[in-house]
Amino acid sequence: MTNDLALVMPTTVAPARPLQDWPLVSAPTPAQSGGDIMRGSPAHDHNDADGREAGNPPTGMPFVQAARLELDEVVEQLLLRAREFQDTQGRLRGLLQAFLEVGRANTLDEVLRHVVEAARSLVDVHYAALGVVKHGRLVQFVHTGMDPDEVARIRHLPEGKGLLGLLVEHPQTLRLADMTEHCASAGFPEGHPPMRTLLGVPVQDGDRVFGNLYLTDKRDGGEFTADDEQLVQALATAAAAAITNATLLDDSRRRHVWQTSMIDVSTQLLAGTDSDEVLQQLVRHACDTLAGTGAGVLVPTCDPRQLRVAATEGSAYDAWQDALVPIADSVSGTAVTTGKLVVIADPGTDPRTTATAERTGATIGQTVAVPFLREGNVDGVLTVSRAPEADPFDELDLDLVTAVASHTALALQLSRTRTDNAELQRLSDREQIGDDLRHHVIHRLFTLGLELQTTAARIEHPTQRAAVQNQISEVDAIIRDIRNVVYSLGAGSPRKSPDAASTRGRDAGTEHH
Repeated sequence: MTNDLALVMPTTVAPARPLQDWPLVSAPTPAQSGGDIMRGSPAHDHNDADGREAGNPPTGMPFVQAARLELDEVVEQLLLRAREFQDTQGRLRGLLQAFLEVGRANTLDEVLRHVVEAARSLVDVHYAALGVVKHGRLVQFVHTGMDPDEVARIRHLPEGKGLLGLLVEHPQTLRLADMTEHCASAGFPEGHPPMRTLLGVPVQDGDRVFGNLYLTDKRDGGEFTADDEQLVQALATAAAAAITNATLLDDSRRRHVWQTSMIDVSTQLLAGTDSDEVLQQLVRHACDTLAGTGAGVLVPTCDPRQLRVAATEGSAYDAWQDALVPIADSVSGTAVTTGKLVVIADPGTDPRTTATAERTGATIGQTVAVPFLREGNVDGVLTVSRAPEADPFDELDLDLVTAVASHTALALQLSRTRTDNAELQRLSDREQIGDDLRHHVIHRLFTLGLELQTTAARIEHPTQRAAVQNQISEVDAIIRDIRNVVYSLGAGSPRKSPDAASTRGRDAGTEHH
């Protein structure tokens, strides 16, 4: 920084001249003495007269007046420099304050708002704005200085035409005394307040351009100066760093939200929650995190040519719940056939989605579809759509949805494996129960039935013999009931249970041998 003394001292002060160089001063003659001069002697009077005749002014007073004039000029220049130094200090303090405000912002929207307000205050202008640029076009316009009525009269924000478009295509500092005289000027829309001067500065971090700062019309009515340009460039540099940090923080938050959602989905799938219910939560998370207008999950059906919409979220997808979607010529079908993520700008007009274009209409914009892949097989497809006027999916969105699909596919596979293992364990338990009933309980009942038959054959009294026969019939009924239970448990192939007598005979013969 320039030395403080240099900022205060004038740079155009003329060097002091020697006393004898002043034309208004006459050197005393030898005949003149201090006393003579003070007394006004005749010789002194004569010299004065001679001096006046020669055009010399009276000695003393002219020198004081000239020195005082030059001293006043020096003091005035010193005061001017001091005021300039104070103004510079004030602007530097404003720049530092702007740095602090921008650095404290936690979200990207807050950073953009602080940058615009700080730029307006720093250069003292009527209007300030920041245009955010993505993919070579103006996608967001943050402004300050206009009241709500003025904004309402304009009806729509700038679209990146004219001078704004020039700065988007060529991000370089632009300072104009009258923007209407520039060849790239496209004028103002109806209802727009008049503007004359313009200072445009790109906001960029290395080769990455985030947007441009636009400042118009200083409050004092003057033109933008080189100092204004340097201050705004310094602010733009700090803004680029703050935007980078806010973007990284926002990306980190989005990743954390996805990770939390996937932990929840995986936990519920592995806990045995109904898969359709879990997929419903998945599409809800996908729709919220990706700022979509709708989302859905489609799963395979018995017909290899169709998919079923198992879960939906959003008004644009509600009508598709449980609908059958052909794999051919559809967004989800394209993801299934290619086995990778697919991004379709307009499902209503894309040639790959002719089967669903009529039903889709103009309700959705850019759509992304990613399959749930498992060992070369597709277990489902996740689709997310944005509104037609919304921003396209960025690189982080596509990375996140791809990771979510892979994680969901793994969770579904683990859930299916867990379900299969549980089913195998259940069948094994039922088989063990059936074997126990057949080889232990039924065997004992057969033995009891044979003993009762033997006892009944030895009883001569008809009434007593009939009572024993009734008990034998009851044992036969119990055996039939147990066999039916065994068959229902899957211990044997479903078939009609043989009658008790033949079974007893076969088992008795086996026991005999």
